[in-house]
Amino acid sequence: MTGNPNCQIWLTSALTESDVPKALTLCFSLKRVLTCRKVGVITSRQLPSHLIESLRQGFEYLFFLEDGRNSAGLKEQDFIKLFPLTLKPFEMCVFLSPTMLAVQNCDKIFEECCSQRFSGYLLTEGTGMDVFVIKPSPRVFENLMKVLVETNGLGTENYIRAWVDTNNEACKLLTSNYNLILSAQSLPQSGGEKDVLIVNTRNLRLDMNIEELGLFTKVPAFQK
Repeated sequence: MTGNPNCQIWLTSALTESDVPKALTLCFSLKRVLTCRKVGVITSRQLPSHLIESLRQGFEYLFFLEDGRNSAGLKEQDFIKLFPLTLKPFEMCVFLSPTMLAVQNCDKIFEECCSQRFSGYLLTEGTGMDVFVIKPSPRVFENLMKVLVETNGLGTENYIRAWVDTNNEACKLLTSNYNLILSAQSLPQSGGEKDVLIVNTRNLRLDMNIEELGLFTKVPAFQK
């Protein structure tokens, strides 16, 4: 059981000007490894129009944060972690931080969730919620927002994690091959790169040539 690929989507975010080239590079890397799913981006209407147009050119779907739905007054960085719940046309979304890059085709993350009849809220690895799978549900969204209104939105990420921990029959942790924290000092051991599907570049210097790290050869870089 693999679900319907047309109802499954990769998501990332581009809320600031500096996020745009990162999000586009992630998008290009997913397409380079021949994903069968569409790729969407959550963004803000506050971005300059030329950057919004760049996002339109790169992504199949563009979603603007709706302030009216943010009844808890969350910061945008917190709200984007709940926003995919509202995307009811889709049966499953995989959210990736804009610092992530696909090294190999990683569509099997959708297939694994479907084969296990994943019915939970999200899967996540490590801290920061850089990778998570979410099953859209307006009902769950409204319930979470009510709780966060009562707590003034404090500790949003901790609350989500606690919710997942108490519903662990419907959730599972992602293995590190979906979220390898990449740095010049901590590369995988020789041969280990064959198991790596998605890498996290948040610890890399801006001027570092990612091709020199040896995990892939042609992830296109978006130039400002």
